[in-house]
Amino acid sequence: MSTIIHRVCVVCGKDNRHKNDSKYSKNEWKIKKCSVCRFVYLENAPIYELLIKDFAWEKTSGTEKAERKKREPFKQAISDYLKIIRKRYLKRDKLPKLISLHFNAGNVLDIGCGTGGILNNLGSQYVPFGIEISEYLSAIGNDIIREKGGRILHSDALSGTAKFEKKFFEGIIMSAFLEHEIEPVGLLNECFRVLKDNGKIIIKVPNYNSINRAIRGSKWCGFRYPDHVNYFTPKSLLAIVKEAGFSVHQFNFSDKHPLSDNMWIVAVKDKIK
Repeated sequence: MSTIIHRVCVVCGKDNRHKNDSKYSKNEWKIKKCSVCRFVYLENAPIYELLIKDFAWEKTSGTEKAERKKREPFKQAISDYLKIIRKRYLKRDKLPKLISLHFNAGNVLDIGCGTGGILNNLGSQYVPFGIEISEYLSAIGNDIIREKGGRILHSDALSGTAKFEKKFFEGIIMSAFLEHEIEPVGLLNECFRVLKDNGKIIIKVPNYNSINRAIRGSKWCGFRYPDHVNYFTPKSLLAIVKEAGFSVHQFNFSDKHPLSDNMWIVAVKDKIK
């Protein structure tokens, strides 16, 4: 059985196999820009089993950081220092505020939850549930989350979400996850199914339209091979969210401005597909 999946454009369905690879391709990993809608994606993505074994986050993140440190040691040192300053003093994480503003009390799902850090910090009005493809990471957090009335499933995102009943969740979190998902539209369809009416989903992904990507090129922090398989712009993110039946609840300029490497969108299930 092949360990690599051939992907077509997830936004418009165009098969770009005969088109030239993007200049951002690396080694055997082929990045394509769709010839129809211009969406940028990894064409030959690893199957879920490889993501669990060989490309799990706890393995690739360390390798990626080591490569960046070797390639640009001074810049990496400055970046690490600034991250500490931001975390300690600037508190730039938008997620806690977005959750408190937009999620009703009840069941909350974090897809790609790692060890459950976000879930563990939710208020007592929420019952935490998570899905994590890494067996190692999911096992670490599951005992803690069970004490809060929920659980973490060790599963790929699509299969894991499918295990929940219809209209089970008040809110869903996908923070730094959808760029990893080989079937993002299918996953968003499942999220629509398991959300209650007027339930909301919060998504954070790297912004391919960022000025930093244009300046840094192939050294941009948003490129990760091969576990980042989707490279969203505000336009393409909006397109697949709407394709799944959601309406946009919040997607202001401050959520997607080109000076940031990331963007945030809050979408709502306010109608029947």
